[in-house]
Amino acid sequence: MTRLRGIRRFGVEAAAATATALRGIVANRMRAFLSTIGIAIGVATLMTIYGLVSGLTTQFTTQIAALGSNTMYVTSHPWVSRGDWWEYRNRPPITRADVAALHHGASHLTAVAPVASAAAEVSFRSERIGAVRVQGTTSEYLDTSTLKLDRGRFLSAVEGASSNQVVVVGSEVVERLFPDESPLGARILLGPHRFTVIGVLKPQGKAFGRSLDNLVIIPIEAFGGIYGMQRNMVIVASAEPDHLYEAEEQIIEVLRRARGLAPETADTFSVNRQSEIVKIFNEETSALFGVAIAIGLITLLVGGIGVMNIMLVAVTERTREIGVRRALGARRRTILMQFLIESALVTMIGGSIGTGLGVVASAVIDRISPIGAELSSTAIAGAILFSAIVGLAFGTWPASRAAGLDPIESLRFE
Repeated sequence: MTRLRGIRRFGVEAAAATATALRGIVANRMRAFLSTIGIAIGVATLMTIYGLVSGLTTQFTTQIAALGSNTMYVTSHPWVSRGDWWEYRNRPPITRADVAALHHGASHLTAVAPVASAAAEVSFRSERIGAVRVQGTTSEYLDTSTLKLDRGRFLSAVEGASSNQVVVVGSEVVERLFPDESPLGARILLGPHRFTVIGVLKPQGKAFGRSLDNLVIIPIEAFGGIYGMQRNMVIVASAEPDHLYEAEEQIIEVLRRARGLAPETADTFSVNRQSEIVKIFNEETSALFGVAIAIGLITLLVGGIGVMNIMLVAVTERTREIGVRRALGARRRTILMQFLIESALVTMIGGSIGTGLGVVASAVIDRISPIGAELSSTAIAGAILFSAIVGLAFGTWPASRAAGLDPIESLRFE
């Protein structure tokens, strides 16, 4: 019963202290507003950069997921350069002979497909699309990628190894060229070359402002006949998740043997995996986020010092009021609570303003920039809560000073 009365009394005191704090803020609106500016700037900075990093992470995760967690990409240059650029520049390109060597010598691989890329205008009747990504590959590419068929079929083993002019198209190509009819069986033009549509891919979305569905896939031999095979080719290979390391070692062994490399000679190719890119990305974004937090915390520190200074001034101005309240029976705890709540409310107002500015800035960046920005409700609530904690931290000294004032001396204060 005693504990219940104590809790009830504390609640009444807290409510009274909150009402008094609100009256103090309203009575000194301009001063309260000025003291929130530093907090608002700090929170807005943090929220904007957090939104950028969060949006960048989401887009990167979407794009990197398309690479496949159990897929490896054999290229002449590494995705992440850690050595001499001149050494990579002089490496020979990936060839069909490399593909054949992996087909016959890498038993841990479940699928191997060459992929060559170009850009072309695609048209059907009067509709035209410029700069469509054209990929030349074989039937096994569907097994090495995260692509899914929506309608029709993919390249057959015979078609993938021939110069048959058949094509599998992305969803964006379908939307723009065939708004009112089925594309299957239609004859479209890749530049001046006519291809028959045999399949449609499911939508993949966008990454970094670039559509992943503005794509057509044709047999590698047909690709070579049109665009030539001198361009750099990529080998996409997949393996069972439990044997990725063994598969990677086998790729290196088979290609070194196929290229006749001596034991002391460095590799003339690179095996890239999704995990490597994720690791580098996490390192870079962690550094960026660390810098953002440092900038935001410094701004919040300056804002918190400003709030503390304003609260010290408020304590001095209201010394006589504090003395009257103490003389009428107000306890030190009540005075302490009032000034702590007032400080927290001031910083929460600043945090709310800064959060609002951060949300608006993130929305503008998301609309006008290819790199999106996003803020979760958890981040928004966390920013406001953190602002209140800053107010409590920097309001502790002024509140303690107010609670420790001598009632008699306070009444004499002019």
